Amino acid sequence: MKKPPEQTQPTQPLADAESINRLLTVNARELISRHTSDLTFLYASPAAGRVLGYAAEQLLGQRLDDLVHPDDLAGVVTAFALARDGEDTVAATMRVQAADGSWRWCEAFCRGVESEETGELEIHAAIHDISKFKQIEKAIERVAREWRSTFDAARDAILMLDRQARIIRVNLATTRVLNCDFAELLGQPLRQVIHDRLDLDDPFGVDQVWQQRGQVRRDVQLEGSGRWLRSTIDPVAGTGGEMTGAIVFLADISTEKQAEVRLRDTLEQLRRLSSHLQVVREEERKSIAREVHDELGHAMTALKMEIAWLGRQLDDSEPDLKKHIGSMTSLVDQTISTVRRISSELRPPVLDDLGLDAAIEWLAEDFKARTSLPVSVRLPDPVDNIRGKRAISSYRIVQEALTNAARYAEAGAVEIDWHQDETNIRLEIRDNGKGFDADARRPCGGFGLLGMEERARDLDGELVVATRMGEGTLIRLTFPRSPAV
Repeated sequence: MKKPPEQTQPTQPLADAESINRLLTVNARELISRHTSDLTFLYASPAAGRVLGYAAEQLLGQRLDDLVHPDDLAGVVTAFALARDGEDTVAATMRVQAADGSWRWCEAFCRGVESEETGELEIHAAIHDISKFKQIEKAIERVAREWRSTFDAARDAILMLDRQARIIRVNLATTRVLNCDFAELLGQPLRQVIHDRLDLDDPFGVDQVWQQRGQVRRDVQLEGSGRWLRSTIDPVAGTGGEMTGAIVFLADISTEKQAEVRLRDTLEQLRRLSSHLQVVREEERKSIAREVHDELGHAMTALKMEIAWLGRQLDDSEPDLKKHIGSMTSLVDQTISTVRRISSELRPPVLDDLGLDAAIEWLAEDFKARTSLPVSVRLPDPVDNIRGKRAISSYRIVQEALTNAARYAEAGAVEIDWHQDETNIRLEIRDNGKGFDADARRPCGGFGLLGMEERARDLDGELVVATRMGEGTLIRLTFPRSPAV
């Protein structure tokens, strides 16, 4: 009986696998190498030139540890020893000296392999050039150090929160502002930290930031310490628009607040002084007007009567004397008229006798007579009878507005409207003049508007000036119908 032919193992697949492996090794971008247990190169792929600048043949017989930076040598020797003695792939990062003398950062993945040819244990490695990645890593580290330096050098406290409003990072100033250390802050809810440290419940509006997803700024005074903190909380949004956290800035503004309080107190004192001076000035005007009207007016009237008596004593035979007597009488009449005008300008009697409404009508007629500028006055029926300090302050504002219309605005007409409702009185003085720059607030370098604003404050009211170049000016005074108690 004939024996069947013996089965033979095909060799073609094995040859193909070796060919593919060789092709991959030759064309790989990383350096593929084989080493003895003492790290001597047995083989180096052509990528040695790209990775280290050596021809593959130059590496054969050299020891890898002779090329490694001394600071990295221990780690490399340990990694290769672990690869030799174990079955797992071991990674090592090292600086290797290239053919040009420069140091290149490389990452090696190595494992122990038993040689089929010699039966000895070899170490196979794949070595990558990671110099560019290291440069990027160093740049990132440098930026991180600079950021951290700036972060810690900031005078204001800075706290970074996660999406649950827990503290994940703080700078050095935070420990000073809150008088605590890092361990007491990190991982803690901001609200709880503020409650424990400042005995306040959400004074900075953290909940509001989470609800509105917008910046919140607040000034908070710490009771019993005289300290002020200004908080600014900005939400941090992710790529999808969802809120991923927030950044809190806390600034100690105690010095600023103290200066603000002193400035406010000084301003209030100046306003009280200004109000007092206005009262004193009005009283002086009233006194001077009375003296001018009574004393000088009576004297001029008496002089006129004496001149008239003297004229009656002369007969027709002295025409020149009679002519002089007539001239003297006319001069006295003019002087009396001037005295009355000065007295009225200082303090119009109608203001005290009949009230603000009558004084405004008299002022409009007098202004029209002196400037030939038409002034119309519209009053409600009935109109409040305003007297005293409130009347004189309102009157002076209207008087200043008319003066500005005639002196600066080059207006052709002025309208004065008196409106009143259940709570307020509103006086509007409108002209059709050239207007002025409202931002300058002093169209002619004077203090008229400033004085009007101060008088409006004395009335517990508000003064609004609406104007535009070439479109006239509206001055609106609004104040309560009943004086503040």
